[in-house]
Amino acid sequence: MPLRQIETLSYDVKAAAVDLDGTMINSAPDLAAAANLTLEQMNAPVLSVETVIGMIGDGIDTLLKRCVKESLGKELSDNEMKKYRRLMREFYAADLFTKSHVYPGVISALTEWREKGIVLSCITNKASELTLPLLEKAELTEYFNNIYCADEPTDRKPAPAMIHSFLSDFDVEPDHCVMVGDSVHDLHAAESDGVFGIGVSYGYGTVDSDSQNSPPVVDRLDAIDLHLANV
Repeated sequence: MPLRQIETLSYDVKAAAVDLDGTMINSAPDLAAAANLTLEQMNAPVLSVETVIGMIGDGIDTLLKRCVKESLGKELSDNEMKKYRRLMREFYAADLFTKSHVYPGVISALTEWREKGIVLSCITNKASELTLPLLEKAELTEYFNNIYCADEPTDRKPAPAMIHSFLSDFDVEPDHCVMVGDSVHDLHAAESDGVFGIGVSYGYGTVDSDSQNSPPVVDRLDAIDLHLANV
């Protein structure tokens, strides 16, 4: 399905959900550094940042599995996974926001939406133990009414569980909410719960949806002009 590249979008909403990695923060450099430090502990070949970027989007455990498969051509045993999962999380937690940065247009968009009274949430497949300190270091926490993290595998997008919780927690109807992300997982999660999905052209995933209608795509978050719905 072809994408609809749009310079600006305008919606009347009560709430907006925004993905984290690849949508608000370019976290790939620090994720790649943590992955390579972990690979070095295995005496395995390190990977380029570009290679790691293509593996981001389904949580740090899945990222580790993909990196090991790419580097060594094999899968870790359960005991090895437990050991290196802990190591990678320690490496990443120590440098969450060293080389990473907030994408252009994110701060201005979040600021404007908050000032208009729109309820905002961050909905991410990253675990809370990493998400919350990352948002703090990036100085983004203050913009969100709540933060939803995939601490359980069943919560991960494209499952709509986190979006459903957001709508329920703030008594928002699906047609008064948008979900913005860099991955088809974000769009599928939104669609599953009746929320309108918007893709970004940058980031790590693909926003080429196989749904009936192709998703609109913007180059910057502040190209999305949200207004508080009078309902």
